Amino acid sequence: MDMLTVVLITILLISFFTMYLMHIRMKQLRKELNDLRDRVTITGEELMRLSSDIEDFKKINI
Repeated sequence: MDMLTVVLITILLISFFTMYLMHIRMKQLRKELNDLRDRVTITGEELMRLSSDIEDFKKINI
């Protein structure tokens, strides 16, 4: 019975440590996702300027 208890406690400790590592990795991935989302976000002003540039480019006869 003692050996079984030691094995189960060891398995529990390993699983808790693995969960902790997964938690840290999830926090890192969430931070990277937020950084990428901040880079990709286009404001209304940028969209209007881009639309205007496209319309100006269409008017140029090449």
